[in-house]
Amino acid sequence: MKTVLAALVVAALALAGCTADDPPALDVDGVEVPDKTSGTLGSCPAGGPDATTPPAGCLDADGQVRRP
Repeated sequence: MKTVLAALVVAALALAGCTADDPPALDVDGVEVPDKTSGTLGSCPAGGPDATTPPAGCLDADGQVRRP
């Protein structure tokens, strides 16, 4: 019974933290940006991200997201 009650409390807290009015977003260096985009990340320039890299980042040779 305690396990069921604990699961219900966790589910209620999880649902209470999200509302339909809160759009999904990511926090990138203190700037909130949408977490979905129709554009894909480009490849990183040689040597890694630089001043031309967008705040969302770029993809390195291993497919990892790198941010400037």
